Amino acid sequence: MEQNKRGFGAWGWFLLIFGFLIFFSNGGFFADGTNVIAPAVAARLNVDQSVILGMNSVAGIIGVIIALIAGQVNQRIGPSKVAAGCLILAGLGHIATGNAVSVPMYLIAMCCVGGGLSAGSFVGIGTLVAMWFPKKQGQAMSVVAMGSNFGTMVFVPLLTVLVGSLGIATSSIICGAVAVVVGIIGTVLLRNTPTERGLYPDNVTEAEFKANYSTKPPEASDGGWTVGKLLRTKETWLCVFSTGLLMLVQMGLMTQLVGRNMEVGMSQALATGVMSAIAVIGVIGSVIFGRIVFKLGVKKAGVLTGGLYVVALLLNISGVMPLVWVSLVIIGFLGAAAPNLMNSIPGSVFGRVGYAKVNSVVFPITSIIYMCNFAVNGIVQNIFHSISAAYVVFAVLSFISILLILALQDHKYDQDYMAAHKR
Repeated sequence: MEQNKRGFGAWGWFLLIFGFLIFFSNGGFFADGTNVIAPAVAARLNVDQSVILGMNSVAGIIGVIIALIAGQVNQRIGPSKVAAGCLILAGLGHIATGNAVSVPMYLIAMCCVGGGLSAGSFVGIGTLVAMWFPKKQGQAMSVVAMGSNFGTMVFVPLLTVLVGSLGIATSSIICGAVAVVVGIIGTVLLRNTPTERGLYPDNVTEAEFKANYSTKPPEASDGGWTVGKLLRTKETWLCVFSTGLLMLVQMGLMTQLVGRNMEVGMSQALATGVMSAIAVIGVIGSVIFGRIVFKLGVKKAGVLTGGLYVVALLLNISGVMPLVWVSLVIIGFLGAAAPNLMNSIPGSVFGRVGYAKVNSVVFPITSIIYMCNFAVNGIVQNIFHSISAAYVVFAVLSFISILLILALQDHKYDQDYMAAHKR
């Protein structure tokens, strides 16, 4: 049957909007939202806020283990159930965080939130995007990753109002319940592959599919990959370290951005306000970056991202305020770039067929790398007593990432690409 449609298609858009909401929840429940949640929970439990923040760090590490488990489950029940189930888990966890009666209960709840959203975002949604849009991943992920920026821009202020008027317990029930409902809708309507909806990858016609795509069903094939084979493959490690370092830099910058802004002379109010401004720039940047990936390919887009990070960091380190402002615009523009590339680069190298197996190995290792941003920031600042010193390290890591991306052989194992270029 011919599918004479353009763009992502109605069901494709449903998938992208669902992914957007998972990234949106990640910004509100776990990342930027902790600025509101942590002090409220600390006051509720009558403990120092540093204790709660410490639990968040532990939850982030445990979240990697949850993501590793999700990667294995993903191959058995499919990414649609993983994505939806993880959002439900995160919603229930968020309800428990606001109603925790002890620090251990809060830690367990945050493990569900952090692990659920991380696995739902990059294991569930990441695999679904690769299945549905193997040749449009950059554009598709730009829509999905935009959710993080909106989470900062919309969800965090909303959470602030709710906590201020209703308290952390009630507000967490409301927000968590909405996430659970969305997750339940996902379990009913999401599908692992477009074939299950009578469609073709990238929403192409039947003729285009037969001419330019592998006919192997991705849901029934591991692409010939095993864990051992992937660990022995050079491209696995190039994907892991190139995207992992970019994510480390992005997270390291954002978690210390207010402190760095104050270090260069901004007031606390202005330094905090810059975060919201950066989120707005990030929304625009996400759309533009999706087009860049589509036009230039993931390798050139990755090199451009690393190069812009080096430039932004060097401008910021200068301490000259006009240059600092330019650096902040660049940092805002790149807000969704690293999350996009974290999915797009391995997806472009390994392709759609067997991606669930590939992602079950690539994503957990990548997560371990970018979670080291807390350690890098802490160690460097303890030695040099300056956030700018950490920025120097981030600039070096960005440059290393560029070299790793340049070493990648794009489409090396992409069976759709091979089918499209067969003689």
